[in-house]
Amino acid sequence: MNSINRVAIMKNKVQQYIIGTVLTVVISFAVTHTVVAQQAGYFNHQYLQPILFNPGATGFQGDHQLLAGYKHMWSDFPDAPRTFTGIYHGSFADNLGLGFQVLTDRVGVSQLTHGQLNFAYRIPFDKLLLSVGMSAGLQTHKIVDVQNDPFIDITDPLLNEAIDGYMLFDGGLGVYGEVDERLFFGVSFPDLIKSRLTEISGDINLPEFDKFSYAFLLGYRFNVENYDFTIEPSITVKDLRYSPFLIDANVKFSFLDEQLVGGVGYTLGDNSRASLLLGTRVNQLRIYYSYDVSLGDFQQYNNGSHEITLVYRIPRKNEVTAAE
Repeated sequence: MNSINRVAIMKNKVQQYIIGTVLTVVISFAVTHTVVAQQAGYFNHQYLQPILFNPGATGFQGDHQLLAGYKHMWSDFPDAPRTFTGIYHGSFADNLGLGFQVLTDRVGVSQLTHGQLNFAYRIPFDKLLLSVGMSAGLQTHKIVDVQNDPFIDITDPLLNEAIDGYMLFDGGLGVYGEVDERLFFGVSFPDLIKSRLTEISGDINLPEFDKFSYAFLLGYRFNVENYDFTIEPSITVKDLRYSPFLIDANVKFSFLDEQLVGGVGYTLGDNSRASLLLGTRVNQLRIYYSYDVSLGDFQQYNNGSHEITLVYRIPRKNEVTAAE
């Protein structure tokens, strides 16, 4: 083997070592910071389905519902975030709401899995229906799909810590209400309680949970009864831990009891964007789809974000009896 080949082989090994080291550092940073920020599980459709972020909305309508949501941010961008959630919630007894939610969030090799129980109690007033709720959940954070990467040293203890991941307990509170079935509002405090259940050794330092998180929703339904037409402007203000401060302004239009739904939205903040909404209702199934684009320079590197939400409503017993 001549000297030129030896130099080339040595150079290749050095490059692999550097790449592997850099990837390990990036992965470690991702599992301790980026994936924590995923906990917000940000969905544009939170103003359509407050249960996505507010435990106070659990069972609020007095029926039972199944919800499936999927969001793909920054499509065509490598390792872009993908989030899926499944929710069941319903009304039990007169004023009790119970629900369960699972969520998975993937950004590159960072993955979050979250399971959450919701409890809510509804308090009826004259024209106001108010619901106070709480949530308790477990979440795991880890990195995945790196064991077979030729540039990764799987004997690295720091990497193994990240592969094994860690677990957190979290709890939150929420209030949701409607006045005369027109004015709707909600405020939630996710991650109000957060505690690490898994000890992390080595050099991985989890960030401190010192920021107060909240989300606020306010909207109004304008019914044009002669045309079976409804306009719903709403605003959502969110300041969540490890996520930028955002203000979402949305207007939803629905025709013929939501057989046709449309809407537009604008997000003001570090990642300002505009969105379009389409939806429909087929019997008890509601389908919503939205597409949003960033208004910043990053939009040139992706094809926008897609989100779809399916909601199946299980009718109340008295509705089934009346239909028969």
